[in-house]
Amino acid sequence: MKQLFYIFLFVSISHLAQAQSVFTIRGTVKDTTQLAVIGAAVKLSTATDSVLTSTNVDGSFSFSNIRASEFTITVNSLGYQSKSKKYSFKAGVRTETLAPIILTSDSRMLNEIVVNGTPDVTVKEDTLQYRADAYKLKENALAEDLLKKLPGLEVDKDGNVTAQGKTITKIRINGKDFFGGDVKTATQQLPADVIKNVQVIDDYGDQANITGVKDGEADKILNFTIKPEANKGFLTRGVIGGGTNERYQASAFTASFNNSQQLALLLNFNNTNANVFSLTGGGGRRGYSGGSGGDGLTNVNSVGFNYRDEWGEKITAYGSYSFNNRDNYTNSSNLQEILTADNTFYNNNFNDVDAKSNGHRLDFNFEYKIDTLNYLKIRPTFNYDNSNSETFTNFDINTQKTTSIGNSKEMVDYTRPNFGADILYNHRFGAKARNLTFDVELNSTSTDQNQNYLYRSDDNSLSGQIETYQKQLIFGDNKNNNVEARVSYQEPLTDTKNLEFSYRYGFARTDNNRRVESTDVEGDAPALDPLQSNQYQFDYITNRFGLNYRVNEKKYNYSVGFSAQPSVLKSNTTATDKKETNFFPSARFSYKFSKTRELSFNYWGRSNQPGYEQLQPITDQSNKNFYVTGNPDLSPEFSNSIRLRYANFDFESQNVLFANISYSDTKNKIVTNTISFPVATDSTILRENRYLNADGYYSLNGFYAFSKPFKEKTYVLRFRGNAIYNNNISFIDYKKNTGKNLILSQRVGVQVNLGEWLEFEPEATYTYSKNDNTLNVRANTEVNSVGFNVRTKVYFLKTWIVGGNLDKTFNSGYGNIGTNPLIINGFLEKQFLKGKKASFKLQAFDILDQSTSLSYLATGNTTTLSQSNRLSRYFMMSFTFNFSRFAGNSTMPDNLGDGGGYRRRH
Repeated sequence: MKQLFYIFLFVSISHLAQAQSVFTIRGTVKDTTQLAVIGAAVKLSTATDSVLTSTNVDGSFSFSNIRASEFTITVNSLGYQSKSKKYSFKAGVRTETLAPIILTSDSRMLNEIVVNGTPDVTVKEDTLQYRADAYKLKENALAEDLLKKLPGLEVDKDGNVTAQGKTITKIRINGKDFFGGDVKTATQQLPADVIKNVQVIDDYGDQANITGVKDGEADKILNFTIKPEANKGFLTRGVIGGGTNERYQASAFTASFNNSQQLALLLNFNNTNANVFSLTGGGGRRGYSGGSGGDGLTNVNSVGFNYRDEWGEKITAYGSYSFNNRDNYTNSSNLQEILTADNTFYNNNFNDVDAKSNGHRLDFNFEYKIDTLNYLKIRPTFNYDNSNSETFTNFDINTQKTTSIGNSKEMVDYTRPNFGADILYNHRFGAKARNLTFDVELNSTSTDQNQNYLYRSDDNSLSGQIETYQKQLIFGDNKNNNVEARVSYQEPLTDTKNLEFSYRYGFARTDNNRRVESTDVEGDAPALDPLQSNQYQFDYITNRFGLNYRVNEKKYNYSVGFSAQPSVLKSNTTATDKKETNFFPSARFSYKFSKTRELSFNYWGRSNQPGYEQLQPITDQSNKNFYVTGNPDLSPEFSNSIRLRYANFDFESQNVLFANISYSDTKNKIVTNTISFPVATDSTILRENRYLNADGYYSLNGFYAFSKPFKEKTYVLRFRGNAIYNNNISFIDYKKNTGKNLILSQRVGVQVNLGEWLEFEPEATYTYSKNDNTLNVRANTEVNSVGFNVRTKVYFLKTWIVGGNLDKTFNSGYGNIGTNPLIINGFLEKQFLKGKKASFKLQAFDILDQSTSLSYLATGNTTTLSQSNRLSRYFMMSFTFNFSRFAGNSTMPDNLGDGGGYRRRH
């Protein structure tokens, strides 16, 4: 009987101890690409109770004080299928870390018929995602080749990428910057066959990614998600080539991937105008970019290193270092028409510029997941630039009162170190979706510049002929220090609604020390010129208070808010400070018709401070004919912007349509006031630019892109159009001039992919530009440009490729600079080794020797037509190799001979 009592007592105590035990559950939520799902609703249910939380920026969640040993986890997130799973604690375990919960896309939201060959393109608020394997590519294709296939994206001949009419500014791999986000490094080095998805993202910054409240204008960036099987392995690619006119290139890229660890090294040496970190460049695999890569002739030497790894379970570190040496020679001619109230000045100048520069760039990122409720990111940066240049100019200036013919020589040497840091901290309060975020950005730039300027001219005026001489030594020391601190608190009202309270403090200080030594007598030593020398400092301080209400539903989300921003601009030369307070609403709305069709609307406001050149209270006389005088009484600008965007992927017809329209106006726009002959006793001083604030500036921009495939993308018809209207404001002798600038552009092209043997891409572009002025109609201009482009590749005899491209442009309205170049490039390539991993290529660039650069620019009361040299005709023979090995797949041959003895390695 006593033994039964002890047994009963032991069981009771054990049961009571177990009932009083508490448990902690931790886990993460990811999608099928292994990326974190942020903001997913996670529900823990027991037999008697339930509790709700949401995932943080890392996709992590946790529950504390759980008293039941058996429970069910249910996860829901917009765009994904709901997932539930039962769990139970192991004996003796008080903290359980669950295996990652993987969510799959909700195909029920697509509402379309999926057929073979249909591209998998999805729209989710600020992200467009393309499934890479839906597009047919040749062996050894690069990411750049893939981007050229994607509707709405364009890659120009210099490798620049645009999406929906906006330039891509950064590229990430698996959500992290690669080589500091350098676009061409990723697109021209990364193999296309390792990419799972390409994401086009409107990026509002790290704080917006956490809070969901997005303010201002977004940067357009790309993110490549890597296939899981390609996250372990290595790749090596290189090019070496030599050609006529002493052209050469030598490039190498190697990268190692070991799950979370990534290492990459990039070397590039060429004189073919290949852009920095561009492996293929002028003599690369495809042979399309030679003779381009910017104006002039450029020698490039560069090296870069990229690193990424996880330091334990809580810290992720990634960053890059790069060094770049450039030597550029440019020969250019410019025709300027400068509007006056009753006349037009003509300024023709011809420039020879030799510029050398060295640049260092270092950026690093530390992401610290302190625990499930706290997150810290620190990003230090350092840049150092050193440059020296020599510019020789011959000019011919003609007005009704005078003509001036002469030349100038300018030598400039400067160094510019830059230090910066961004510190972001986020704290989530318990299970509720309460967030407190702090973000501080610090930046300091110092520019030390020495300028040696020599000027000679023969001037003919109404009072006779004058010979003018000027020599100036200009020493500048400019420092810019900026601090911006932001704090945001989010309070959930319901599961789909929240309030955000925000505050932003901005401080910008510019300190400029300028010393000018000058003489007008040839042979005399320059002496201090106190009228052009000064020490000038100004501060721009803003305080912005904001309140936002946000709703996030399954089909739509919106936010409305209101902000007040008092600002003050003060300097050491004015007795009173410039104070202003701007009040403005903010709004965002996005409606999701389906997973592939969305409409969005944005409104935002922002202020812009004047530059120190516009504020400094001196007259810059370094150009003897054209003076510049600052205005310390300028007020900051304030702009209001609206954008409406529509995206539609019709899966049944496979048609793709992007369209957006935007409007912006600016209050207190900083504009130029051009004074004709500002010195009555000296008619050789033709004009003086001064600055003042004015209202009336606005801009309207419309864009669309449409593509329609036929026969499972054997033929893809593409249209792209753009319309821009700018209502520019300027003043001439204190009289207001409105410059109405209209630009219309239309492009149509077709991609032809016939079987495995032919790629053919013809394209036609028409651009119309018109500039009307209210003050002087004689300065009105009208420019037309029609361009035709054909790119082609023919694959034959299994390992041979012949191809090239043809560009023909017809221009009118460019006056004396009119040119209509015909650019023809071609190549013949022989591939060999297993998997065609090596090749010899003979390339011909600009066969007709007609390459040139032509541009037209209308700003304020000045129009400029410019023409400059570019790399012209040359021939090159190059060798390319490309070896890689990833998990379960190898392209490393056992024998580098003529084709025998290969076997697959695993």
